Amino acid sequence: MAKRQTRRSISVKGLTYQRLKKHCDEYNSTREVASHLSISGFVETLIHKKLDELGAPEETVLAPRPLSERRGPAREDIVSQHFTF
Repeated sequence: MAKRQTRRSISVKGLTYQRLKKHCDEYNSTREVASHLSISGFVETLIHKKLDELGAPEETVLAPRPLSERRGPAREDIVSQHFTF
């Protein structure tokens, strides 16, 4: 595991997760191993496409978490952020 965790979580309904998993499994079973599609990668791609369509500004630096969420000493800015399921 990485020395510093940079991922945060979001929740989806069980049926949504099941549908996502089934889609990614079917995609992966019809392709070579080199083109593996993860659930998080698929969702992140969809989110980026939708935000681009809406003209949402693209963030390049994520502000540090509030002190109440930090564990241990202050950490440097996190450059990228990913969501896990």
